[in-house]
Amino acid sequence: MKKIMVGMHTGYCGMDSWEFFEVPESMTEDELYKLAWDCAVQHAEMYGIYPECYYSEEDVAQDPESYSDNIEGWWEIYDPEQHDGHTITGTPHFTQLG
Repeated sequence: MKKIMVGMHTGYCGMDSWEFFEVPESMTEDELYKLAWDCAVQHAEMYGIYPECYYSEEDVAQDPESYSDNIEGWWEIYDPEQHDGHTITGTPHFTQLG
């Protein structure tokens, strides 16, 4: 298992978040980026923001503030010195996958 940090951006300021995971060593980079994207979409949807690529142009035109083409998810290998400050307690809680 390896520990990673997943960063999530909704496309709007003040709504970024981080989650920490323990994932199997065998996960490929593509699988890790898919995990990060899925987490980012779920995070944005908590705020009522949806990725434009999932909806029609008509939906976006009717309610443009509910859609963002700037939802982003990324991952990094967990580094306590860099990532511990991103949590309320300073110690991240890891969700174990796999």
